[in-house]
Amino acid sequence: MKVGVIGCGFFAQNHLAAWQAIKEVNLVAVCDQQRQLAEAAKTRFRAHQAYNEAEEMLANEDLDFVDIITTPASHRSLVELTARYGKHVICQKPLAPTMKDAKAMVDTCKLAGVTLMVHENFRWQGIIQKAKQMINSGKIGDPFLAQISFRTGYNVYSNQPYLAADERLVLYDMGTHIFDLVRFYMGEVSSLYAQTHQVNPDIQGEDAATVLLRHMEGTSVAAMNYVSEVEHDEFIQIPLRIEGSRGSLEIRRDYQLNVVSNKQLTSYHVPPTNYSLGSSLGGAIMESVVNIQRHWVECLNTNSEPHTSGADNLKTLELVFGSYESAENNIVYHI
Repeated sequence: MKVGVIGCGFFAQNHLAAWQAIKEVNLVAVCDQQRQLAEAAKTRFRAHQAYNEAEEMLANEDLDFVDIITTPASHRSLVELTARYGKHVICQKPLAPTMKDAKAMVDTCKLAGVTLMVHENFRWQGIIQKAKQMINSGKIGDPFLAQISFRTGYNVYSNQPYLAADERLVLYDMGTHIFDLVRFYMGEVSSLYAQTHQVNPDIQGEDAATVLLRHMEGTSVAAMNYVSEVEHDEFIQIPLRIEGSRGSLEIRRDYQLNVVSNKQLTSYHVPPTNYSLGSSLGGAIMESVVNIQRHWVECLNTNSEPHTSGADNLKTLELVFGSYESAENNIVYHI
């Protein structure tokens, strides 16, 4: 399969490295509006061509699919452009700045007969998948409560300075990941209540948020912030606890998964696969990127829908925008 990549910035390096690890994929072309970034990616990841205009790449290259890793404001135009050329498309999260744009992208791809997947990769960490397997096996019974958090003091603005100017920050940037995990473990949401805070005075948006979510069966609490000063920073790991009718499970630091079932504790150590691909963010991130991109290739080979298709991701995005509506108006938001 032949891929063209649009966007060669900070996080794109992980996508590009992952394509090198997947032997079925040939990196044909890279594209970035900053020509030097495209040329650097071409050299580092051994692409055949570098472009600084997306349409030029699409017009000149015989591609099977396109991987878009740009800022959200550009996603709709790039996805719709790719669909017009009849190419399947991966798009980084957040999919779009508004639900209207997101729905338009999904509709455009459907009409064009191309597959759209959102690169929602957190669920593809090995330990996250292991916890899901424990739930599916019935080890803890029927889940009724999930607590998922992301707390970090990592300077997210150093590599992505545009985040400091965004009026919507942690719910929009990180909430997509956390809400995808909430749905992954607990199913669909019927209502939510959110509160947000801005702690850092040098940014424009909220950098802390807590959301209570009601599911068809059960409840979740999602907490996220970019301002925690803790002994062990959780930037790459996602601490969570899920209670069930017959037991519980907990993901702890250092990739430790504890499962209590019928009053018996079983511990698993689930470290990420080390791909040694030069990821700037560490093993768990690189593992999740490789895994979701392998999932994408499998979906194209079998003509099946990706787990985080564009249509599926609309449900996650509604939780993001619903949380803002809830926090801004101090109301319960009903899905």
